[in-house]
Amino acid sequence: MMLRRSRGCPRKLWSIFMGLLCGFFLATWLRLRVVPTMGTCYDQEVNDFGMEIRTQKPPDTGKSFIFVGVMTAKMYLSTRAAAVNRTWARTIPGKVSFFSSADSNSSSLGLPLVSLPGVDDSYPPQKKSFMMLKYMHDNYIDKYEWFMRADDDVFIRSNKLESFLRSVNSTRSLFIGQAGLGNQDDFGKLFLNHGENFCMGGPGMIFSRDTLRRIVPNISYCLKNLYSTHEDVEVGRCVRKFAGVDCTWSYEMQQLFYHKYFVKDAFIGNIHTSEVHQAVTLHPIKNIPYFYRMHSYLESQKIADLQLKTLRTLREIREMNQLLKIPTIDQKKESVELGLNPDLMRFVPSSHNDVIMWDFFTKYMYSWQSDNPRAGLSKNLQAAMDSTVMQIMEMINMNALSRGRTIDFQEILYGYQRLNPQLGVDYVLDLLLLYRRHKGKKRNVPVRRHAYLHQSFGKIEFQEEIEEKPVLKLPSNKMRTPKPLVKFRNAAADKGAQWNTLSRYSKHTIHFVLPLAGRFETFKRFMENIERACLITKEDVKLVIVLFKTANNDQSLEIVKLIAVYQQKYPHTELRIVNAVGEFSRGLALELGASQFPGDALMFFVDVDMYFTAGFLNRCRQNTKQGQQVYYPEVFSQFEPKVVYPRKRSTSNIIINKESGIIRSYGFGIVCAYNGDVSHVGGMDASIVGWGMEDVDLYNKFIKSNITVFRAPDVGLVHIYHEILCDPNLDPKQYQMCLGSRASIYGSASQLSDILQKSKHQNNGNTKR
Repeated sequence: MMLRRSRGCPRKLWSIFMGLLCGFFLATWLRLRVVPTMGTCYDQEVNDFGMEIRTQKPPDTGKSFIFVGVMTAKMYLSTRAAAVNRTWARTIPGKVSFFSSADSNSSSLGLPLVSLPGVDDSYPPQKKSFMMLKYMHDNYIDKYEWFMRADDDVFIRSNKLESFLRSVNSTRSLFIGQAGLGNQDDFGKLFLNHGENFCMGGPGMIFSRDTLRRIVPNISYCLKNLYSTHEDVEVGRCVRKFAGVDCTWSYEMQQLFYHKYFVKDAFIGNIHTSEVHQAVTLHPIKNIPYFYRMHSYLESQKIADLQLKTLRTLREIREMNQLLKIPTIDQKKESVELGLNPDLMRFVPSSHNDVIMWDFFTKYMYSWQSDNPRAGLSKNLQAAMDSTVMQIMEMINMNALSRGRTIDFQEILYGYQRLNPQLGVDYVLDLLLLYRRHKGKKRNVPVRRHAYLHQSFGKIEFQEEIEEKPVLKLPSNKMRTPKPLVKFRNAAADKGAQWNTLSRYSKHTIHFVLPLAGRFETFKRFMENIERACLITKEDVKLVIVLFKTANNDQSLEIVKLIAVYQQKYPHTELRIVNAVGEFSRGLALELGASQFPGDALMFFVDVDMYFTAGFLNRCRQNTKQGQQVYYPEVFSQFEPKVVYPRKRSTSNIIINKESGIIRSYGFGIVCAYNGDVSHVGGMDASIVGWGMEDVDLYNKFIKSNITVFRAPDVGLVHIYHEILCDPNLDPKQYQMCLGSRASIYGSASQLSDILQKSKHQNNGNTKR
C-alpha cells in the first residue's frame, strides 16, 4: 500500500484566492452600476482626491432624450404654433407637444395639442405653466431625460440643444436657462433674496428629471403662494424651494439662451451674426415670416457645415494617401483638387500676364479692375468680410473660456483680396482685436494681428433652368403646347391665331419720348435702330419726338421729312413730332412728351445716341411695375474709337468688353417708368436748361418716394460714342458733371496709362536729340 502526501491545504488556499478575486470584480461591477444608466450620458466616480469625475458614455441615439412643452394660446395655434411645428419641432431628439387652454382644438391643423383642463388663456399664465409641468411629470417622467418649457415665439436649434445637454450630467438636480433678476421696474417687487434668481421664460427653461420629480408634488403649494405676476419668477421660486437649486448662473448662458431685449428689431435685419451662430435658443420672433426666414437660414448653415466637413475629409484623405504613398491616379481630379490644403501660394503664374493683382481696401475699395480709383465697399464684400471675421473669431475663441480669456473683434484696419476663379479667394487682413482676461488679474488690451486666409471653392454645381414655352391659343379655346416653337409661330401667323406668352407684361405699349435738337445724321441712325428692333418686328411701341429748333444750321425740316417717310412706310405705328419753343431743355422736352400720353402709359425716356435691342424692350416691360417700381438700366457707354482702335479704323460692329467701353453706373438719364408714377413724384424739372441735372433730380424724387428703384447693367442698351462739348457758361455743378462724363468715356484706365507712357517716352526721346 502506497502512502501519498495530502494536498488538501493548497487546494483550500487556491479556492479562497479565486473567491476573493471573483468577489473583487463583482463588487467593482456592482459599484459602477449604482449610478442609473437609463438615458444618461455619464458614469460617476470619485478619484483619489475625493473629487467627482465623469466618464462619457456613447450618446443615446434614441428619441427619448428630451420632452419640449410649448406654451401657446388658442389665438396663436394657426400662426406661431403652426410655424414651430413645421420648423424646429421636427428635429427635436424627443417629443414636442403644445399646451393651450381647455377649449382649444387643433384637429384641422394637425398639431400635437394638449388642452389643459381648467386652464384658460388669460395672462399671466402661471396656472398654465405649472399644469404643463405636471402633465410632463405624470405622463413622461420615466421616459425622458430632460424636460423643457418653451414659448411659441422662441426658435430652438435642436442640434445645438442636444449637443449642449449631452455634456451635462442629467442625473443631478438642474435648472438650466438664462438667469434673470428682473428689470429696473421689478426691483424689490419680485421678493427675491440676495443671490436668488430665476430662469427667464422667453429663451426657455430646462429641467432635469430629478428637478421635475421634486417640484411637481408641491405645485399646489406654489400656486397658492404666488408673490408676483411673472410666471417664470414663480416657477423659479418653486424650483428653488423644493428642488434646492437656482437657475444656472453663468455669463455663457446669455449667449446660449439668447434674448433680444428690443423686440421690434428682433432678428429682422442681418442674422448672419455671431449671436445667432452661438445660440441654442433665439427669442423672441413675433413675425411669422421671419420665423421661417430664420429656419431657412439655419438650414443653409447646416448645408455649409456639411460642405466644409466634406472639404476637411478630402484633405485628410489626401494627407493619408501621401503618408501611405498611395498614388492619386485612380482618384477623381475634382476630389484631388478639393483636397488641397489652403495655401496662398497654390497658384503659380506662368508669365507676367497671368499674375493676379490684389485689391486693397479700408473703408473704401481700391481696385485695379475699376476705372474709378476709389469706390465704396459693395454689400457682397461687406457680407463676405463679416462671414470671414466671424469664422476667424470662432477659431480664436474655441478654447477661450477654459483659458480664462476672450478676444473680441473691433475692426479691419485694412486688407487685401484677390480672386482665382478656379481655386478660391485669398485675403490678407490687418485686424484690431481686444484681449480680455477674466481669470486672475483682469485686463483689457488692444492688439493687432495679421490674418492670411484662403477660402477654397467647393464643388461646382450646375443648375438647369427650364424656359417656359409660349402657349398657342386656338379659336376653339383649346390650349396646346407647341413643340417646335418656330413652326408653331408660322402656323399661328397663317391661321390668324393669337399668342399668349404667359407674361402679363407682353401687352404693354412702350412710349418712346426723345428730346432732339439738330443732329440729323445721328437721328437717322436712331430711326434705323427703331425700324430694325420695333417696326419690322411689329413691336407694340409709340414714338414722340420733342423737337427744338437750333439757331445755327437748323435741321428740323430734314427731321420732319424723315419721320414722314417712316409714317408712310409703317402706318400702323404712331410716330409723331411735338415742336418745342425756346432754348433746349431735356427736362422740358420729357415733360412735354410725357403729357401726350395717359397716366397708365409705360414711358421710355431715351436719347438719340442710344442703341437698343428687342431684349431690352422686354426687360423694360418686366422690370417696371405701375405704382411699385421703376427701371433705371445701367447702359454700356462706348469709348473714343481712336483710343480703342489706334492702329486701324473703328469698326461699325458693337463690341461689349472692358476695352471698348464702360457700364455707366452713374448715369440716370435712361429710365422706364409709368407716366402716372412720374407725375406722382413731381415730374421733370423743366426749369433746368442745358446739359444734365434733370435726370438726377427725377432719380432723387423716386428715391425719396415709396416706389422701388431697380438698377441693373443692361447690355441691350449701348450709348454710341460722340464728342461731348461742355459749355463753360453752364451752372458750375452742371459743368463739373459734364467734364466728368466726358473724361469717363474717353478710354479705360489702362488705355490712358499706355497713352501717357508712350507720350512720356516720345518726349524723353526728343529731349535727348
